[in-house]
Amino acid sequence: MSERIDVLIIGAGPAGVAAGIGAKREGAEHVVVIERDWDLGGILQQCIHPGFGLRTFKEELTGPEYMHRFIQQAHEAGVEFRTNTMVFQIDRENNTVWTMNKERGIEALNPGAIVLTMGCRERPLGAIRIPGTRPAGIYTAGTAQRFVNMEGYMPGKRAVILGSGDIGLIMARRMIWEGATVEGVYEVMSWPGGLRRNIAQCLDDYGIPFHLKTTVTRVHGQDRLEGVTVAQVDDHMTPIKGTERFVECDTLLLAIGLIPENELSRMAGIDIHPVTGGPVVNDLLQTTNPAVFAAGNVVIVYDLVDNVSDEGLIAGANAAKFSAGKIPADIKRIPVKGGENVRLYSPQYVTGQTDATIFMRVTHPVEQACRVFAVSDNGTELYSQRLRYARPGEMNEVRLKTAKLAEAGEVSAITVDIQPV
Repeated sequence: MSERIDVLIIGAGPAGVAAGIGAKREGAEHVVVIERDWDLGGILQQCIHPGFGLRTFKEELTGPEYMHRFIQQAHEAGVEFRTNTMVFQIDRENNTVWTMNKERGIEALNPGAIVLTMGCRERPLGAIRIPGTRPAGIYTAGTAQRFVNMEGYMPGKRAVILGSGDIGLIMARRMIWEGATVEGVYEVMSWPGGLRRNIAQCLDDYGIPFHLKTTVTRVHGQDRLEGVTVAQVDDHMTPIKGTERFVECDTLLLAIGLIPENELSRMAGIDIHPVTGGPVVNDLLQTTNPAVFAAGNVVIVYDLVDNVSDEGLIAGANAAKFSAGKIPADIKRIPVKGGENVRLYSPQYVTGQTDATIFMRVTHPVEQACRVFAVSDNGTELYSQRLRYARPGEMNEVRLKTAKLAEAGEVSAITVDIQPV
């Protein structure tokens, strides 16, 4: 069975639902969102803590409440959702998307444009090669969050958390609320990986010890986790001999980073950025396959869901334009480059067709007044903003105006950076 669709969106998390709204607002008639799970909302289904929507809705919401508002808007706009549906193939030559559903069977969908919004996944223990056994009691923080918040299961009673990503910090507090003990949070870097507000609200407020430049060096236990060995590390992140100590625990939660989910992107023949791990995109969120767009954590991992939803709206609208033949194939591509203190950034190209926001993270924290800026290769300053500080756990932005870019004349590259002032 083959079906023609104006805009097909893969993934019904915050970016995917917003992309459906954006496509419908732009005039696309047949907009379909594919979701492999049984329900809509993605990871926000299990994020029952408050803190969402402060920028978008000007009030504090839980994750499910935030998603409910977008899902309601999507239904009202006429977006079609297909849950329990798996995408198992994207043909590079003609962008046909093959899906599987137990009611509909196997279908070949022929979209005018595709939006990839598959989100991201957590790094597992195997990614950091900690020696020792592999007993029960070792989970990624997101898995533990689902167990506690959605399934009603406690992963353990005495926990150690490795890494200081936001989900790990939030789960430290959640474990305390459910009656468990958290022995400590251990971070291999010399700075936190999550937002400062989460460190204050989830660790400091509950007296949970936080150890920087310290990591887990061995796992102990056979059937069930019995404890871990932790040690301090040097500037090369090598464990320092003599600093090892045993920490008794029955649960190890991993918050050691998130990876954009891009198996389908590679299947579609899209260029993947070697540092972000997500598709290379321009400011229209168009990938190196002109008919394929990407938005949200599948491109670069954000710390605020508001940014994810905003990107979804933009990607959906531009996908609808492409499907209607309103975006030329030979659109301009000005490369964006990261400066000395920029680790991750997106998009990697700007077109000059619209105002663009470049999101980026610093390589090292700047704990003093600093400046985020963009400069063209001909020396024209395109943007400058003073900041009180810049930290790797918090996304920073450069806002490029089309008028400013046009005034700069012939621009063949743009560099973004953050430096002390």
